[in-house]
Amino acid sequence: MKYLTSTRHLVGVGLALLGLAAHFLGWLGAWWLPIVAGLYVVGVLITPRTRTDVQLAQAAGIDDLEGDLKRLVGSLRGQKVPDAIQAQARHIADQLGVLLPRLGTLEAQGDPNAFTVRQVITDYLPGTFKNYLNIPPALRSRPDARLGKTPDALVAEQLDLLSQTLDKVSADSIRGDTTAMLANGGFLKDKFGKPDLEL
Repeated sequence: MKYLTSTRHLVGVGLALLGLAAHFLGWLGAWWLPIVAGLYVVGVLITPRTRTDVQLAQAAGIDDLEGDLKRLVGSLRGQKVPDAIQAQARHIADQLGVLLPRLGTLEAQGDPNAFTVRQVITDYLPGTFKNYLNIPPALRSRPDARLGKTPDALVAEQLDLLSQTLDKVSADSIRGDTTAMLANGGFLKDKFGKPDLEL
């Protein structure tokens, strides 16, 4: 619904309506439908993205990330993944669930932690489980001579590393909020603070 009121959509619709008017006047011939659709696309492409459009795109992207994360964690059920490893995955999902609402702000600030959050969801976490799930369940708890440990133990270590990374991202985010609060407090004090009256 928000997209339907965006500037890009309205410009596209405006050009498409002009195309329809030209069709009813008999100017476009048999190719009127592709031309009208093309005019809409042109209107969307030539219209600069407003701040609202950017925010809508970010919100849609975050919804997609949340959906991908839920599907990944849900897919572990029924694949003979140990309960402890599933619990680690859920914990990471909870950590990401706290960070995702702030992702748009972090990206707008150019914070490199935003890239880390996206990569954990789209690459690091799926990649970790893809490699693990490719191993037959009967072999996951057996020590591997090349690894020096069981696949179960190795994936647990990798998940723990991801969790520690997200803890650091959260700490950085909180530190940034605290710094902003202190800066704002200093500004308010300078702006509105009054010196003690001297008798």
